[in-house]
Amino acid sequence: MDRSKPENKFLRNLSNASAKGSFLERRLSILTTSRSTIESADQVRGSLGLNLLYEPSEPIVDFIFVHGLRGGSRKTWSASDDPSHFWPKEWLPTDPRFRHGRIHSYGYNADWGEKKGSVLNIHDFGSALLGDIRNSPYLRDKAGVPIVFVGHSMGGLVIKKACILARHDPSTKDLASRFHSIYFLATPHRGADNAQLLNRILKASITFNAKDYVNDLVPNSGAIQAINDDFRHITQDMRLWSFYETEKTNIGVSQNLIVEKDSAILGLPGERVQLLNADHRHVCKFKDALDNNYVALRNAFVSTIDQIEREWLASTRDEFQDTMKTLAGYLGQSDMPDNDLANLLDRQMEGTCEWFTNDSVYKTWRGGVAEVPKLLWLTGKPATGKSTLAAHVVKQIYDSNLECSYFFFKHGDRSKSSVASMLRSLAYQMALANPPIRAKILSMYESGIIIDAGDERTIWRSVFVSRIFRTDFHQPYFWIVDALDECGDFSCFLPMLAKIDKKIPLRVLITSRASSVIQTLLLQEKLPTLAKEVTAESSYDDIRMVLEANTRFLPIDDPAACDQLIARILDKSNGCFLWASLVLKELETTHSEQQIQEVLDSIPSEMDSLYTRILQNMAIVPRNKTLAQAILRWTVCAVRPLTVAELKEAIRLDLGEVVPRLERTVESVCGHLIHVDGRSRVQLAHETVRAFLIKDGLLSPFAIDRIKEHSRLAEVCLRYLCSDELKSSRFRRQGSASRVVKRSVFADYATVYFAEHIVRSSSSNDRQIIALNTFFAMNILTWIEIVAQGGNLYFLTQTAKNLKGYMERRAKYRSPLGHQVQVVNSWINDLIHVVTTFGRSLLLSPPSIHFLIPPVCPRNSIIYQQYREYPRCLEVVGHAELDWDDRLSCITFSECKVLAVACRDSRFAIGLSNGRIVLYHTSTCQEAGELIHGDDAVRFLEFGSTNALLASAGRQNIVVWDIGTGTRLWATNIRHRLLGLGFNEDDTILMAATIANYTAFWAVEDGKELERLPVSDVDEDDSSTYQRPPTHAQISGELNLLAVGYRQRPINVWDLEDRTFIGQFHKSAPDVYPGPLLVAMAFNPNPDMNLVASSYADGDLVTFDPWNQRQHSIAEANAQILAASPDGTTLATGDGSGTIQIFDFETLRLLYRSTAYDFDVRAITFASNNIRFLDIRGDHCNVWEPSAIVRQTDAEDGSSEYVSEGVMPDVGTIESKSWDDAQIVTAMVAIGGDSFLCGKENGTITVYDSKTGQQIQELYSHKTNTAILLLEWNPGQSILASTDRSSRFQLRKVSRTSSGIWAAERPFLDQSTEQAIRQILLRPDGRMLLVSSLVSDHIWDIDGNERANRKHVGRHSWRWANCNSSPHKLLQIVDGETKCFEWETLNECTFPQLVRITLRDCKYPPVASLIATSTGSAICAHFREPPGNQSQARLRLWSSSSAQNNLDKSIKDSANFDLIAQEVKVIIGFYKMLLLFLDHNGWVCSINADNKSKEKEYIRHFFVPYSWHCSGELIFAVSVKGSVALARKDGIAIFHRGLDFDDRIVVKDEEDSRLPHTEPHWRSPVLENHVDSPHMAHSWDHE
Repeated sequence: MDRSKPENKFLRNLSNASAKGSFLERRLSILTTSRSTIESADQVRGSLGLNLLYEPSEPIVDFIFVHGLRGGSRKTWSASDDPSHFWPKEWLPTDPRFRHGRIHSYGYNADWGEKKGSVLNIHDFGSALLGDIRNSPYLRDKAGVPIVFVGHSMGGLVIKKACILARHDPSTKDLASRFHSIYFLATPHRGADNAQLLNRILKASITFNAKDYVNDLVPNSGAIQAINDDFRHITQDMRLWSFYETEKTNIGVSQNLIVEKDSAILGLPGERVQLLNADHRHVCKFKDALDNNYVALRNAFVSTIDQIEREWLASTRDEFQDTMKTLAGYLGQSDMPDNDLANLLDRQMEGTCEWFTNDSVYKTWRGGVAEVPKLLWLTGKPATGKSTLAAHVVKQIYDSNLECSYFFFKHGDRSKSSVASMLRSLAYQMALANPPIRAKILSMYESGIIIDAGDERTIWRSVFVSRIFRTDFHQPYFWIVDALDECGDFSCFLPMLAKIDKKIPLRVLITSRASSVIQTLLLQEKLPTLAKEVTAESSYDDIRMVLEANTRFLPIDDPAACDQLIARILDKSNGCFLWASLVLKELETTHSEQQIQEVLDSIPSEMDSLYTRILQNMAIVPRNKTLAQAILRWTVCAVRPLTVAELKEAIRLDLGEVVPRLERTVESVCGHLIHVDGRSRVQLAHETVRAFLIKDGLLSPFAIDRIKEHSRLAEVCLRYLCSDELKSSRFRRQGSASRVVKRSVFADYATVYFAEHIVRSSSSNDRQIIALNTFFAMNILTWIEIVAQGGNLYFLTQTAKNLKGYMERRAKYRSPLGHQVQVVNSWINDLIHVVTTFGRSLLLSPPSIHFLIPPVCPRNSIIYQQYREYPRCLEVVGHAELDWDDRLSCITFSECKVLAVACRDSRFAIGLSNGRIVLYHTSTCQEAGELIHGDDAVRFLEFGSTNALLASAGRQNIVVWDIGTGTRLWATNIRHRLLGLGFNEDDTILMAATIANYTAFWAVEDGKELERLPVSDVDEDDSSTYQRPPTHAQISGELNLLAVGYRQRPINVWDLEDRTFIGQFHKSAPDVYPGPLLVAMAFNPNPDMNLVASSYADGDLVTFDPWNQRQHSIAEANAQILAASPDGTTLATGDGSGTIQIFDFETLRLLYRSTAYDFDVRAITFASNNIRFLDIRGDHCNVWEPSAIVRQTDAEDGSSEYVSEGVMPDVGTIESKSWDDAQIVTAMVAIGGDSFLCGKENGTITVYDSKTGQQIQELYSHKTNTAILLLEWNPGQSILASTDRSSRFQLRKVSRTSSGIWAAERPFLDQSTEQAIRQILLRPDGRMLLVSSLVSDHIWDIDGNERANRKHVGRHSWRWANCNSSPHKLLQIVDGETKCFEWETLNECTFPQLVRITLRDCKYPPVASLIATSTGSAICAHFREPPGNQSQARLRLWSSSSAQNNLDKSIKDSANFDLIAQEVKVIIGFYKMLLLFLDHNGWVCSINADNKSKEKEYIRHFFVPYSWHCSGELIFAVSVKGSVALARKDGIAIFHRGLDFDDRIVVKDEEDSRLPHTEPHWRSPVLENHVDSPHMAHSWDHE
């Protein structure tokens, strides 16, 4: 089986000679071209050295053809000088069994007819062959790819010598191990008598000189004997085939066998011997592909390929399947594209459709000459077989060993009716067939790059332009796109095709009905196109074949009458396949010739009339009427085709009827308007059936009123979702294995698509509101769990979008008030936020929706109010959110200003005033690295079309970076201040607009300045120009446009492609001067919209068309900053008061407003998901993801043609939450079992109650407004150590009074140091305190005396901990070395008291944590590199048993958890013997310090919401009861019972994993597709 393509019966490889010529004949009819020039003798002979003839996208075997005496790399293998006879190049690559075979030919100078002599011998030729193989870029780096040699005559001896040399040379042993098989064609293993004669002639000749290699061929020569002796010792692992000649060769006037049979056979074990009915020359030359000798040789090659494929599949199948499963999820491919192709080919009759592939227009397009258009447009009337023709083309291209992707649009199938769906399918198929493309898309997944599956522009840019089209294609690639006119948004596809680089060998075939819209687009885009129409005449022969094959089943005995019947049907069909097919089906019910004539007389020739007649006949049988209506209802209105089993269950829920054999009933009950395809899916006979049934004014009981029917389908789906089948226990469930529930086959459809029917249903129907309320009250959490188990949270977001659209439209007819309406609206809001806030955690653990997610939701959310009383659920106290917070994260830089921000795919970058650029992961906001632009402040940042390239600019220079490696590609100085910066669409040019009235262009590859485009302010009245300095400039790489604004002048628009002035936009009248003051501009990146937004000092926000400069919309916004979402649907604005507003870009309808009265907004940028956006202001960057802008687009709303515009609710202002900076928690420890002590920014130390999470008292204070930095608690002695930002530290006794109030005594110790304190540590008995700074360590006792100190020079990373083997000793890890010191003196321990713990690795990253259990029984050390380098993390545990004084022996670390260390974000602390940590996904996890044997396992307990841990320093504390507290701004959040939840995680190392682990594995809310991390195997194991 060919792994790289779907396994279908119509694509199975040819494996025998029965089909030996058909595909080759078709291929040769296309490839054979007349030679325009006469080739030279050298060209006919072929090139010397190793020549690549054919390279597939995924080679698994290399064939190397080596010629013989006086042969050539082409001549030997060609029956004539015609290039089409060169069979290794022209025939084998077209054979499906050679799909993965890379083919080479090798040439060397063995022409004995040359006059000059030659000292070269077989050894020299063999050595040269081996050298060329070693140096070939196609062979040297392909580890493990087997090599098959084919040698003719002396070429076989050359191959043998090369193999011997390779085996004997240690440097080529790996290469020699790849030598799999050798095919010897008439090879003289024992020499040839004719060589002896030739050698004598050459020696005696005056004209010709002797050739050493001819002497080697003399029978039993020393060279041959040496080769044979050596060769028999190296053939153990090689497969040998020997073919001998049986016909004599003409030599002058005589005929002889050149190589006798006994010389052509090696006689070695395992050798396969076969004759060829040919002379010596023609054992390797064939007149055509039907030649019996060629067939014999080709079949032998195939047997070798079969063996190699089996071995290859056995070693790669699992990895390949895992990869493709990952990519299928990533690209949203639940329904594989080959299903549609299989259905069409199953229905195609052999011999049909060949008129098209034999047509000259098709051959011209297929041939791919450079000047020929790469687009072929096939048009035809409905039901004329266009889809079958498209499927036939796919099969023909595939059978020719060419790569092809295809897509069949279907208007009624949601997954097959948009350009975005098509692009994702094409990308998946290209990845399936092409390893480099597969690797690039897999890299996108591994890098966490977001794909908005509904945004075709983002998919085109990030997947195709930026990756697929940057792959080296070794042969033409074909796209076959059927029924383009059934795609609702096809107008965006043709402009994409027009922009493809001409160098890319992509050829596209599209089919559709004749369309003036498509024709106009082709002309507008100047897209060269070949056109072909499916006429009635062209279809007649195919229809005739179908009729001739089927009329034998009719009651007609007379052949003449049968011919007349066929002729009559053909005449009435008018070339329509569907009409002929339906007529045949009806004729099959007849029993006499008279009945046949009656049917033909009564059947109309027009399709609509025929459909009417079928519906009338259906109505004749009343008992089937209700069933037929239900089948049509579900088939026409279902979002995707239902399987027979799904439809059977849908009918049971809809009608209460059980139809046992529905697959047999469908066609007969519905008059053959419905059929069941080969994949058991119920389909309409043709899309024209749908169009007819939903047509307005159709008078039939079977007419489809879509709004009414969608309402009914929605009710059926909700009835299922409210059933007991989805009910779940409200008690914590045991492991996942016990929770497996067998659900109805209808579950998948109802779960995913119920809201699709709701949004298409009637807004005036109250039954749906009631049903939704029932669903939300009963089974909503189970529904969320089921969706999450599918790994695709897109369906949650899409459901919310649909319900939101429905409710907004309903508000036009019904009051938006009322409890039931409010419940629905609340759940819509919560669904969006659940995905946004908890999406990562929900995907990792779907059951968490029941017990872990509701407790951390805001108090006013409906999910919290409805499910907070779940028994034994996680309890969270202290966090004060009442409502959802749209701000996910706030990243602060304390010592500099944030001046620039940019975002693309999985990264965003922040430019700072100190010249630094900090990179972050878009999905997690974790720091990913840092770049140094220079001393100049970073004022501009722009990513390329992927996040691989980043341009940064200040006032003095521009730098271009490779983000993947963090390297500076080039830099250039600039003389004039920049106003705008941007890449062109394919990242080959960087453009910068300056204040000096020019735009500069640099080559991205090397930084060379290409040109400068001068611009100026233009007076359109007299075309005069003015060189006043511009105030604003905006570059659009997507549109290739430049907009330039001048003070109180109109906006000038320039075409960057043609370097021409387009026109001016006047906000006021053209003759009014001065005009309004321009404040900001932004292009809409969607070329279909053609809009530019501009804001003015008078508060107006305006959009206009850049091409005709006409105003489109206007609104009041007072905007100083503008930014467009990548898909062009939304426009964000920011002003000087910190207010952000989100508008619909096209209408300027306000969608969202948020106010934060802190700083003016300096810049805004959107993430690739079009919902998340970032703003910068002052010293920080905010990350937002408001639910208000999650809305349906036109492409998503399949109901747009019959659902009226809704009424948008008023947009209120969201006040961003603010905190009392003085009360921000800066340090925390747990005291007792029910209290936490917190240090504050204002210098106070306060007590929080563990039960409520609220502050209950202020304990004491350091200096006012001097932040507490560190707290250390000694529970045995109730002593608290505290230190503040001024380096002051205190020791106090803290105790609880009889009334339960905590009290602090006067300090035992109150001192300060000159250096910033990094760590404080109390001795176990509480009587001494260690104070550690960068340059020194000090020991103080509780009496206020400094007992010891120690100076340090040059240490960078260190941490202290109490020694678990002795209470009077200290452990220190400093720069990777572990030491032991005396508490009393700070003297390093000497023998025999030395306790030294050695580390297994000599290279350690900086130590981040060193902590011990409260009893000292275990110590943990966590080492971590700076952000962006998690792979270097280390995690080690020592227990008291391993750290006992061991006299002269070093103590090894007792447990190595380095694999787990890569998952650790921060160490939380110990609870008993459990080491708690927070992983990078926000889960609180633990390692059991007593269980050292499981170094690859940890337990995942509960998660911390993303916005609580995504930025800033994380401050945790653990109580003795196992409650975990987290500081949150001016309060704390306490998690109770969290450690009761157990989810075992096994981390796999690289040897265990097929896919590399990279962070992050989660996808954004609008990302449709997620596959769980392959590194983790987990189970939900509650107690």
